[in-house]
Amino acid sequence: MRYYETLYIVDPNLDSKILEKAMTEIEKELSKTKSNVINHRIWDKKRLAYQVLNHKYGSYIILQFEVGDLTKIRDFDIWMKLNGTVLRHMTVSLPQKPEVYIEPAVDLNEEEEITLSSKDVKPDTNDNEPNVELDNTEESK
Repeated sequence: MRYYETLYIVDPNLDSKILEKAMTEIEKELSKTKSNVINHRIWDKKRLAYQVLNHKYGSYIILQFEVGDLTKIRDFDIWMKLNGTVLRHMTVSLPQKPEVYIEPAVDLNEEEEITLSSKDVKPDTNDNEPNVELDNTEESK
């Protein structure tokens, strides 16, 4: 079997529902080639090397699949070029089957610790105030 990976860039300002709809459209078009999708996930939003259709940033999406009918992959490539939501795309051959991507589980306690530790906490040191020591002993009268 042959395995391929398509990395495509879409507008970063798309709503999550519209982005999910675009991803399902791409999967439907890929299913016409009798291919099996292994991974299809949003990678990240990144700055583009150059502006594409007046966009400085783009949402990168990775699609890894096993090819069913190799002759129809050319039609899929042409469809990706004509798709209005896809700014750019690139398909490469993979030497071996990719592993299925599993989202890492995030523990809420760990997430809170990360946000607390990442804050800049500075000790309250004010050199303008004099140091005052309190003496709890009563003075004799």
